[in-house]
Amino acid sequence: MNTLVSRIGFWSAILVTIFLAISGITSSASIYLVSNISGFILTSIFLIVITCIYYSAPDDKKILGQIGLSFAIIYATMISMNYFIQLTFVKFGAFNTDIFSITNPQSMMMTIEVLGYFFMGLSTLFIAPIFQSGRLEKSIRWLFIFNGILGIGGAIGFALNLDWRILIGGLIIWTIVMPITTVLISYWFKQRNQMIS
Repeated sequence: MNTLVSRIGFWSAILVTIFLAISGITSSASIYLVSNISGFILTSIFLIVITCIYYSAPDDKKILGQIGLSFAIIYATMISMNYFIQLTFVKFGAFNTDIFSITNPQSMMMTIEVLGYFFMGLSTLFIAPIFQSGRLEKSIRWLFIFNGILGIGGAIGFALNLDWRILIGGLIIWTIVMPITTVLISYWFKQRNQMIS
């Protein structure tokens, strides 16, 4: 891994952590404008983190990194489109846009949201095996696996029409797990940068 990859990986992981915190807090407080803006920004930065992890993968794990990156691209496309629709079409709609509002659990945009995070879950599941040695890497690997289970489980639960409170419980857990993961990833990139320098 070169210095540029580790630096970009470090700063993008820090930014993802910040925007995850902003998004989680503002969403919980029903400040949807800020939540949607931070969520929109978050998708692109998350994609940068996954790209840097892919470039950091050993050769025998590159295929897993490429698959994880591909799923991250699907996630980023779906979720950024969803938040942009919330910030424009739903916010300025001249007619009733409830069916498109992400605050409505029965809306079609909530379906897109759940599907987008399903693809994020797939992304982290395929990226997880890249982290294989040492305590830090093993922690990141298991947190990525857990994130994958949450994303896939959320989509299955949504498709089975499970009680909405169960899905909210998974979302609350994700809001804690993912920032911890990205903090550890930023530290991992920092360590790798120090080894290169």
